[in-house]
This record gives sequence, structure tokens and C-alpha cells, in this order.
Amino acid sequence: MPAYRVKLGFWLRAYDSLEVDAQTPDDAIERARAAAREAMEKTVPPEHLDTDARREGLIVWIDQIGVPMENATIAEDIAFDDDRIHPQT
Repeated sequence: MPAYRVKLGFWLRAYDSLEVDAQTPDDAIERARAAAREAMEKTVPPEHLDTDARREGLIVWIDQIGVPMENATIAEDIAFDDDRIHPQT
């Protein structure tokens, strides 16, 4: 029986913390937004990754093992999981 390698992609929820100095609550919100945009551009690992709740699963590809690479992929981008982050309403 042929064997197949399945590559799975999914989103994890990540958490980080920031500190901002501000004069008023409205100022704090604006400064938090600016700091958050800057933090999202960083490539360092976040404080915490929630590995218990994987979201938006996708089978990236399925390759048949033992077949030359140019012929190995039998399928790509197969949705199998409901979008639990942005559910259809």
C-alpha cells in the first residue's frame, strides 16, 4: 500500500505584553495601537503560544512517498476544518 506525507498548516493564538506611557485613557489606546503595530512586525517569539486551540486547519499538500519529487504531490490546499476564528454567520 503506498504511503503519503501530509503537510498541515494552521494558526495558533499568540500573546505578548507591552507597556506604554500616556497622559489619558484615550492617549493610552492610541499609543497601544502604535506599539502593537510595531510589535507585530517583530520576528522574535511571543511570550506565549496557545497550542491547545489550533485554528483554521488546511492540508497544505499531500505527497506520495517514494515517487520522484516532480510527480509526488497529489493534492494541495485542501480545507478540512471550519474557520473557528471568523465563522460564517
